[in-house]
Amino acid sequence: MKPLFSALLLTLLPLGTLAATPPTPAQIEAAVMAMVDAEKKPAASPRDLLLQSMYTPRGFEHGPCFASTAVAGAYECLVGMEIGLKNRYRMLRFVPQGMGWAMQRADVDAPVPPRERVRALLNAQLDRRAASIDDAATRKELRAFQQRLQILAIENCELRSTQVPEIRCDVTAGDDSERGTDQQTYAFDAQGQWQNAAPENGR
Repeated sequence: MKPLFSALLLTLLPLGTLAATPPTPAQIEAAVMAMVDAEKKPAASPRDLLLQSMYTPRGFEHGPCFASTAVAGAYECLVGMEIGLKNRYRMLRFVPQGMGWAMQRADVDAPVPPRERVRALLNAQLDRRAASIDDAATRKELRAFQQRLQILAIENCELRSTQVPEIRCDVTAGDDSERGTDQQTYAFDAQGQWQNAAPENGR
């Protein structure tokens, strides 16, 4: 686990699970491959063998692990892997099994910022836009809109990386008269706070 994540991890672990040790990268990879092997069907032809080889996970990347709030003793880890021709990033849930770990779920929801934090981050973007507007009336209208702004939905969130905990979501926002949907990208900072991702991180 990279030093960047140490403060973040401590802020997210429930008090009752702080003493537990999350799975190591080697244990994560072993659990993923055990699941793949368990679900693998016998190859009926050389083509089947080729396809199995192509779609067997490889090139693992490892991000932070969070103590599960849904299953006691489990951890949910951000894992990247190459499958086929794509790099895919997923939150995977691991549960203790014997002296190691077993993968329980491969479709755990990614951690996303709460609506109030999304609203604050969107307002920060609008503040920068307002500062660049010369017309006082237009600037006043934008400020009034900011006061009415509500976050209506945070959807289709997709993990983007394991190097920096980063996620891109479709955010629907507006007021009583208008609304719109735009992609927003967020990242954790070293203190475990959600921030707008820097442009070089995919914005």
